[in-house]
Amino acid sequence: MSPAFVTQPTTFYRGQTDFIFRNSGRRCNNDALFHTESGSLSLHYQSLKRDGASQALSFEKQKRIGRESRFKRLPIGTHVVAPATVGDGSADSNIKSHLKAPMHGNEKKASRRLQVVSNATPVAVGSATGLLIPLPTVDSDHGNHEGVDTNLFNQMLIQKKVVPLKRTEGNRVVETEEEEEEEEEEQEIAIVEKNLQSFENSTAATAFLLFSSAAKYESMLVDFLDQLEGIRLHALALEQRYATQLEKIHRHYYASERNLLHYMGFRSLDVANLQEGLASSGLSGLEGCEAHTLASLNTLGTILFSLLTNSQNNCSCLDGETRRRCIPSVSIPEWQSVVQNKGTSATDVVLNGTEHISYEAGNFMLSKHAEALLGSSPPERNTVIMVTLPSEAAEDDKLIRHLLLSGMNVARINCAHDSPEVWKKMVQKVRFFAELLEMPCRVSFDLTRPKLRTGPMQPGPSVLKIKPTKDSLGHVVAPACVWIAEEGVRPSGQRIPDVCVPIIPSPGWTKKIQSGDAIKFKDARGRSRELRVMEKGSDPSRAGIFAECRAVSYIEPGCALTVLGYDGQRLNLNVGQLPEVEQAILLRPGDKLLLKRDHVLGSPAQVDKAGKVVVPASVTCTLDKVFDVAKLGQPVKFDDGKIGGVIGSVSPSEICVTITEAGGHKGRKLKGEKAINFPESDLSLNGLTVKDAEDLDFVVANADMLALSFVNGPADVRALQDELARRGADEIGIVVKIETELGFQSLPSILLQTMVTMNPVGVMVARGDMAVECGWQRLAEIQDQILLLCEAAHVPTIWATQVLEELAKSGLPSRAEITDAASGSRAECVMLNKGPYILQAVASLDDILRREASRRRKNRWRMHPLQNLGNLDM
Repeated sequence: MSPAFVTQPTTFYRGQTDFIFRNSGRRCNNDALFHTESGSLSLHYQSLKRDGASQALSFEKQKRIGRESRFKRLPIGTHVVAPATVGDGSADSNIKSHLKAPMHGNEKKASRRLQVVSNATPVAVGSATGLLIPLPTVDSDHGNHEGVDTNLFNQMLIQKKVVPLKRTEGNRVVETEEEEEEEEEEQEIAIVEKNLQSFENSTAATAFLLFSSAAKYESMLVDFLDQLEGIRLHALALEQRYATQLEKIHRHYYASERNLLHYMGFRSLDVANLQEGLASSGLSGLEGCEAHTLASLNTLGTILFSLLTNSQNNCSCLDGETRRRCIPSVSIPEWQSVVQNKGTSATDVVLNGTEHISYEAGNFMLSKHAEALLGSSPPERNTVIMVTLPSEAAEDDKLIRHLLLSGMNVARINCAHDSPEVWKKMVQKVRFFAELLEMPCRVSFDLTRPKLRTGPMQPGPSVLKIKPTKDSLGHVVAPACVWIAEEGVRPSGQRIPDVCVPIIPSPGWTKKIQSGDAIKFKDARGRSRELRVMEKGSDPSRAGIFAECRAVSYIEPGCALTVLGYDGQRLNLNVGQLPEVEQAILLRPGDKLLLKRDHVLGSPAQVDKAGKVVVPASVTCTLDKVFDVAKLGQPVKFDDGKIGGVIGSVSPSEICVTITEAGGHKGRKLKGEKAINFPESDLSLNGLTVKDAEDLDFVVANADMLALSFVNGPADVRALQDELARRGADEIGIVVKIETELGFQSLPSILLQTMVTMNPVGVMVARGDMAVECGWQRLAEIQDQILLLCEAAHVPTIWATQVLEELAKSGLPSRAEITDAASGSRAECVMLNKGPYILQAVASLDDILRREASRRRKNRWRMHPLQNLGNLDM
């Protein structure tokens, strides 16, 4: 017995096809007879060797005359082939086909037909011809086949085992062999006819007709191509829609802006299902196409079109004719990817308005724009590090030097603090040490812009608190480190004090003090306290001492310090002027807070003897426009969202806010100079402030780039570009800070406006105000969308706000901020804020970014070998 298979066809048959299976003669020949409109075709399968090791497959064309076919019709494409392996394991490669000359006349062939058992559960097996599903058959020589377990048959067929059959001898005596064969043929024709009828009515018929799989495959490819063409046309239509705006773009950014429009057209469509379909077919899901959108679409289309063409390649039909299968109508242009020519720079290619940016050109342009704005990244690191300089950087040479050695590439100066004189010193030191160490470093300035902040609070007493570290039982585990020196003298070296106590100058006072001396004093509460001298400052020009305190102390100006030496000598010192303690307003849920238009000092609520609030707490709001646009019921956020409330009433002079979020019943403290956010209010602020215009003259003369805060639309960028044009500053970089919901929604038009001039441009993802404005839940989604849009425009991004903040402040990072810093490697720059442990933070960030550079490039992972696969022992 030689089993037959139904397989995905390799040729496309015209018209309907009939078939039966038959075993011809005693020579173990297996035929499958096909009936077409032009006649009958029999598929002849002959064993040339008794062991079945070598097989031959032939096609035999018959012109049957004399009787009408009674065979049932089956769907187009049913194809019977030899088994995948036969006998000793010969493969499909041993099977060959040839065309025999047609036969004429009313031929009769001695044949033994095979009964088709159609109620078996199909089992898929592999073959060189494609996916095969076995069609169980049994030899008629075995007589009655009611005992055949067809599921077992399939399993044994795949395993190449002998199929056990129950044989029942017939009762009728056959007189001659020829009559026996003729009678057997008639019986088996009836059986085939019956079984084929059952097969057509069976719900499992579609499982056997695998031509539908081929049709579905080709239909899927056509569907993919149609969808890609729709995306491509939509992207090109968006480019045409904004053709007028494109004419305003500087030629240096023209190709980038086109690519941004293509990407916006692509992402304005819901392609999630297309992504899933492509991925399930082992094709690109178009992730990572941001920098070269149209070229990626064209490349994928080329691959799909090639697959479709190969699927419909020339084949030999059963009647001997060679023809190309009918290719469905596909509304696809000639798919071809635009590849950069050898010897031509990427810039030359993309400046041609008709070219699409290739993969190489897109990445090249992004890196060049990043280098123009931020400078070259260090070796083994793709992302530069920006550090906000503290005020002491103007005087501390070692701080600048160590920042550069730790990995700082851009020094950031905030115009909201200090003065131009201090800024000048910072710039000079950065330039000097960058040249001395041969470590290039850019200088960036942040313009203040109109900001919503709380006004100053009423001053408190001038007192300094010294607090050692204690455990949960109140035991001192680490004494407080106190720096004692003349006013304005900062400690040198790596040791960072907890507090600095200024003293009134006394000639040669440090020479009279030795390590181990005790310093006695009475604090503001009249309690006796003691400091123990640990060491003197290492720099003679910065006279001072380090001391330790093991008890909580409050020191006031004029406090007498008595130094007791081991030799019995006494030295009297007096504490100098101390800053006033900043007051704060304690707010709890349900409290009222008045935002004042007038510039008055903030004050806590006033209560009567019974504890009832007589006058609510109040604080000044630094932006007058708020009082014109705020509406009843709108939310208000304070201090980066730590405190929240709802507007209860609005008047031209004040806004009453009912506090709804303040850290539970204990409440939170609101201090001066804290951010205020009105997420649902339209606070578009066009133009620069008077202070911004004054600062801009200094910035243009000293900075490599400047950052514009709270950019809400293209008008904000246009105002800055006009000011820079008046000063002839066409080379200074412009960084737009996206901090509000309105700025995020306007980002595409903001990017378009930044490309009108040739100034290098970048975008800072300012996640602090962004989280407050848009909601914490949306922060991850929004920051990712900003990164994608900027990559499509080939604009470098700066990952900012609270990166390694705990490490910079306390010396110990949290687990979450380590992973956040690693995610910053998707940007071209990561920004750190100042803190006592800023050097450790810079060094740690440098190490993290170097590790990420080998694993990830933007949103694409680089699949180097995993490091934990060496030992698989159980």
